[in-house]
Amino acid sequence: MSIKPDSVPASIKKDINVTPFIARASELQAVHPVVSYYCKVYVLEHILSNKLHTTDKEVETFTISLLEDTEKIKTSTEDEDLHKILTNRQLSLNVSFAFVFKLFLSSLEDISNYDGTNKIQLASKLRASINFMTSLKVFTGDGDDGLDFGETTGSKCTSKEEFTTFIKEKTKVLKFQLSKLIKDEIPLKGEDEDEELAKLQDEELEKAGESLPHESPSASDKPSTEPHDHEAETPDFPSAQPPALPSPPRNDEPDNPLNLPGAPKYDPESEPNADDEEVKLPGAPKFLPDDDLSHINKDSSIKVFPPGGKEEKEEEKTPAKPSASRSGSANPISHHKPITKENLKSILDTGEQITQVQKHAKFAISALNYEDIETAEKELLKGLEVLRLVKENS
Repeated sequence: MSIKPDSVPASIKKDINVTPFIARASELQAVHPVVSYYCKVYVLEHILSNKLHTTDKEVETFTISLLEDTEKIKTSTEDEDLHKILTNRQLSLNVSFAFVFKLFLSSLEDISNYDGTNKIQLASKLRASINFMTSLKVFTGDGDDGLDFGETTGSKCTSKEEFTTFIKEKTKVLKFQLSKLIKDEIPLKGEDEDEELAKLQDEELEKAGESLPHESPSASDKPSTEPHDHEAETPDFPSAQPPALPSPPRNDEPDNPLNLPGAPKYDPESEPNADDEEVKLPGAPKFLPDDDLSHINKDSSIKVFPPGGKEEKEEEKTPAKPSASRSGSANPISHHKPITKENLKSILDTGEQITQVQKHAKFAISALNYEDIETAEKELLKGLEVLRLVKENS
């Protein structure tokens, strides 16, 4: 008889330590029978330790069926590997922990790459990871003191007490991430980069706006009804009228400033010889093109060549074609190899390898956030190996 979620009695169906674990056991029955088996064992121990089987006849029947099902799985020899694992407590712990911890890291990786499109799937994965992590408590019973938890966890936990604390901490991390996901508090992937890019664009637009000239008001704009201080806003023009004449009426003045440049404050014609005195023409050149310049400044790094024949003069007369870009013509990129199918594939492979290095670095950061030094070291070493390959091939 196979235990399904539908076979759970109504009185304990809402128990978070019963129905979810029966559902996980049913899901993994064919994929990972070891973890599936211990999910059923977890439910069985929960019912017996809390004496739930004594509260209801239906629960008692369910408990007996669950007990018979687990015993049948453990004693079956149809799958020799499964039988060998289930009859060895240490092997069962090692296999179960490897699966659960791999799922734990995968869940954290999905959290770091969350883009808002797979919320339901990610929430289901986190809940499953919480259930599987909790099911490891079956290896912390009174008869499990002889288990080598250091072998299982890579010396991270050396005792049953440390292993129990480890399970609680990782379960707490998963529940915290699930709570943030439900509340939409998980930062989306690339959100920080998008905000920084938008900020830079706003700054560039502000700079561009400051450099543009201010537009003058159109003639169709209505005059402002607010009082203006015309004496403060109107530019200081020199008066063409004698001082004794009255100034034009104030109503003729424009309501808005014209932003025109001021008139010159002196008469250029009053100094007719000023330009002649200030203008200085360049003197005659000391050396002519036909002179022999080879004896001049022989110690300088700049070499002086004597004038050539008519061909060189004709070349000098021919104007050079203007370059499209000074920076481009000054530094011609002639030393690069032309892009071919072979080096294009190499460029693409390098890009993929760099992306792989970045992923390993992200995984390492995620592991460090939860003080998982071993996983962080492993991911960094993987990324470093790929980075060295990129460096060798570049």
